This record gives sequence, C-alpha cells and structure tokens, in this order.
Amino acid sequence: MDFTQVEFPISVELNTLKTYFDLALCKLPKIHGKSLPIGDDVETETNQPKSLRHLVLDCLLENWCDNPVFKEIPRQKDRNYILSNLDVNLPLKILSTHIQDDFFWRKSYQHRWKTLYYMTYTYPPYPPVASPSPSLSDPVPQREKKVTKPWINIYMERHLQEFIENLTTLDYEEEGIQATILDICAAYINQLEINYLQPSMDGQNDHIPLDFILSNLPELRTLRVTYCTKTIGTQFYLGCNTLSQKDANILARGLAQCHELVNFCLHNTSLQPYQLGLFAHSLDKGCHHLTALSLEHCSLGDEGIAEFMGALNKESFGTLKYLDLTNNKITSEGAHTLACLIKSLNLEKISLRLNPIGDEGASAIIGVLDYIPIRNLDISGCSLTSNITNMFMQLITQSETLWYIDVTNNDLGVIFGRHLLDVIVNNKILKAVDLRNTGLSLNMCNEIKDILKENFNN
Repeated sequence: MDFTQVEFPISVELNTLKTYFDLALCKLPKIHGKSLPIGDDVETETNQPKSLRHLVLDCLLENWCDNPVFKEIPRQKDRNYILSNLDVNLPLKILSTHIQDDFFWRKSYQHRWKTLYYMTYTYPPYPPVASPSPSLSDPVPQREKKVTKPWINIYMERHLQEFIENLTTLDYEEEGIQATILDICAAYINQLEINYLQPSMDGQNDHIPLDFILSNLPELRTLRVTYCTKTIGTQFYLGCNTLSQKDANILARGLAQCHELVNFCLHNTSLQPYQLGLFAHSLDKGCHHLTALSLEHCSLGDEGIAEFMGALNKESFGTLKYLDLTNNKITSEGAHTLACLIKSLNLEKISLRLNPIGDEGASAIIGVLDYIPIRNLDISGCSLTSNITNMFMQLITQSETLWYIDVTNNDLGVIFGRHLLDVIVNNKILKAVDLRNTGLSLNMCNEIKDILKENFNN
C-alpha cells in the first residue's frame, strides 16, 4: 500500500497510525513532521513530486512571519495543513494575533515544556460526593457541558509565570514588561501561579514589584504567590526568602487592583502582623468577588490574626466561602479571635490544619459553626485530646449542613470513638469523618464509615 500522497489528519496521533498499519507493508510520507519512523531496510522515500496545493502552502509557511496568512484561507483542510506545519518558535505576538486554534497551542505547549500537565486551582468547598444510582423510572439526566480552558490561555499563563519567576530586580522595567509581555498575554491570563521570585542582590530583601503586573491583568481570577527563593544558589544570604516591608506595600497595592479576583493564596512566606492588616484591607477594598482565601504556612501567629481582624468590619468578605490557615502557629488565643471573624462570614470550608489550637481553641471554633453554612471542617493535627468529646458530639448532633470532618493526627482515644458511634447514627447529613491516627481501632473506624455510607443516598 502506498500512502505517500495521503495527508494525515492533524488530529490523528502517530501511535494510532502505528496500531492500524503494518509499517513493513506500507509506504508512508517522509515529510511535514507526520511521517512514521521505520527501519532502514524498508523503502520509505518517494519520487513523486508535491502537488501544486502543497507547494503554495509551503511557500506561505516559509514566509509566514512576514506575511501571516491564516484566516484568509477559505478551506479548513488548508488551514489544518498550516496549523500542522507552522513553526512554533515564531514570535509569540504574531502567533497569538492570528492563531487561536487549540491544536496549535497544545502542540506549542508540549514542544516548549515537554509535557501537557498543568494545574487548575478551583478550591472546592467540600469533597466530591458519590451520586445515587438512578432507577429505571427516573428521567435521564442531562449531562452538564464541561467547560475546558483554551490551550492558548494555558500557554500564556505558563509563559507569564516563567517570565516573572526569572525576572530580576535589575532587569525590571515597566515599559519593557508592558511591550514584551502584558500587551501579548494579559487578555488570556485567568490564573497566575508564582512558585518563587528572584531577590535583589543589594541585601535589601526586596523582590520585583508585582503591583504593575497585577493591575494590568483584567481577567485574573486566581492568584497563587510565594516570596520564597529556589534558584539563588551560592548567592544565598539571610533574609532573601522574607517578605520585606516594601514588598508587602507593593503587593497590597496590586491586590487592591484585582477587582475580578476570586481565589487568592499566599503560601510559604513568613508574614509580620502589620502585613496581615495591609492585605486584609486591600482584599476587602478591591476584591469584591473573593470566595477563597488561603494563607498556608505563613507563620501568622495570634498577633497576625488580631491584625487581620482589626482591618475588617461587619460587611467585609461577604462572598468568602473557603478559608485555609494551615500551619500558622495559631494557638487557643488566636482561635478565639478567629471565631469572632468566622461567625460573621458565610464560610463553607475551614482548614485549621497543623495549628496547636488545642481543645479550648477547637471548642471556640465549633461553637460558632451553627451560625454559618459549613460543609467541610479540617482540624487535623491541632493537638486535640479526649477533652473535646462533649463539644464534638454536640456538633455531630446539632449540625444540619456539615458534610466532611477531618480530625486526623489527634489523640482522641477509644472513649471518643464510642461516644461517636452512639450519636452518629442520628446524623443523616454527614458524609465522612476522617479518623486516621486518632487512637481509634480499625474496627471502630470501619463501623463509623459503614454508618455514614447510608448518607450518600440521602
């Protein structure tokens, strides 16, 4: 079989062609990047010339940088040929202006970063719940259309992330950033993740200003940032991983301009109490659609929680659904302060994991959960003991909204488990309780799990 004149569809993977064709019996094209590698002993070249159509398209490809023609091409088949063979290393501004096709940008992403993996942060308020099996008499439910992010957005987000992470304070220039990056990428940025920043080499602990960049991203919905340093190498100095006062003021000014921000996460960055006040004021002032706030591993302490509270009023964070304060050295004193804030919000998920709030602090938090539509509570690794038993059982019996509780890595004991078995049968809302490493026996944990399985059908 001679397939040398056949144009392979761009949507067909080469591995698929290998499955259906015996390479020893076929002649396949050796051009345009869609040929299949086979042994040297098999004849693959052909003496047949290209068609006039292919010669014209090849000419367009060779001069595409000077004369980018794509939308003017009437036939989709010819457009597919352009997309399949267009050089992905052409200037990004030209490509983004004329090409929006998902296939091309997926190919470009894979060519540049050698992977198709990317992370999307949505901060669900509670874990997914198994839906009950429909009966034959039930009408067939209509499937919701899954919305996927265009690959051009994914590419631009990764491109901007890489640019920011490698930009030094000496190279920072607003006019250059505007021309080379923001004019090209800004319209496509919905999510921005910054895993590290380059510190200044003058010992001032400052990093590049983020306010100008953030204020020029009108479609930004999710922002994850840390001021830690990962690539400084032998130029390391004490303080290069800290958030300076100048950095805090600039970030606060930038957050106040993110009017469409929905999810904000500042993680692995030690914060001073006064900085919490700055961020709280900026988020409350500028981010009117904020639903998820995460300050993980930031060493806030009780003073930081107090400063955060002091910058807010009764109407602050009215849209907030998700609050994550994992590993912030919050004690029972900070938990009491935090309980006053929680009581005025409409939170659906709270995570206080790895904070030594103890039984007293946990009781303060549990005591205000009746005022909010809580779905998910994470108090794992919070130094809880069996003294929390009565307050916890009260939560189980009275809560009408709670779906999931995580109390792992707390010394609760067998008596706690026995009380839980007695009261949990009356709760028809709760879906799961994570009891690993709490001193309960495996049989007791399985009994509780079996009881809660019935609630999945409710």
